[in-house]
Parts: sequence; C-alpha cells; structure tokens
Amino acid sequence: MLKRLELLVPPPLWLLLCVAIAYGLAQLSTQWSWLILPLGLVKLQWPLVFLAAFIAVTSLIGFARKHTTINPHHPERSKHLVVEGLYRYSRNPMYLSLLLLLTAWCLHLQAGLSLLSCVVFVLLINRLQIKPEEKLLTQQFDGQYLQYCRNVRRWL
Repeated sequence: MLKRLELLVPPPLWLLLCVAIAYGLAQLSTQWSWLILPLGLVKLQWPLVFLAAFIAVTSLIGFARKHTTINPHHPERSKHLVVEGLYRYSRNPMYLSLLLLLTAWCLHLQAGLSLLSCVVFVLLINRLQIKPEEKLLTQQFDGQYLQYCRNVRRWL
C-alpha cells in the first residue's frame, strides 16, 4: 500500500496531516501537566518560522537559477542537479523547512507529546517522497547524484 503513495501526496499535505496529529497529541497532553513544554522553548517558535521561510525561499531561488523543476511529483523532469547554496549542506532543505514549521507549531501548542508528529513527518517524507525521488535522480544523474549523496546529508 505504501508503494502506491510514493510521490502521490504533495509534501505540504503530509505537513497538514502532521499538524493535525500534533494538535490531537496536544489535546491528550493537557491531561498530563509534566508534558507541557517550558516557556523558554516556546519562545523559539517565531525564530523557527522565520528560519523555515528563509530556507524555503532560498531553496526555491536555487531551483529558479538552474531553470529546473521544483515539482516533487516529477523529479524525472529535473534538468539540472542543484548542489549550490543550501544544497551544499542538505539534500532536502525544502522538506527541512516544512519540518521546522511543524516544530514551530508544536512549540506553539506547548505540548511535548505533539513533537511526536515531527517524527511521523520525517518517516513519511523519507519513505514516500525522498527515497522515490532519490531513486529517480540516481537514474537521471547517475554518478553525479551518487557523489552528491556521499558528500551531503539527506536532512542536515
């Protein structure tokens, strides 16, 4: 069944699913006060939102400069491999920006249990988006992409 979901659901929809999961977990957390996040952590929510926006915009600019697609459903349409800018440090900065937004949401909810939704998001994106993309990019860019993978981590 998971195979059928590969590259099918847009990553922002996976994010929205995890936002809902976080909210549900936060509602459960209200029964256990020891799961409430300290205020110091909660104050990080806005810096995370701004960092996520910076990463997303910078990543999109990198694709625009190479005149290649950002469509996550059709990585085979990529004309060029983007390895400059933030892509020197992460192979998936756009997904990283979504994870940062989800983390900011969890901090806003002030519920430690909601942070489990971040784990769910990483597992979903790795399995249903990143791995299929990597397979297609390996076929398309062969040795160049494999070398890039050896030098740059998937997330950070």
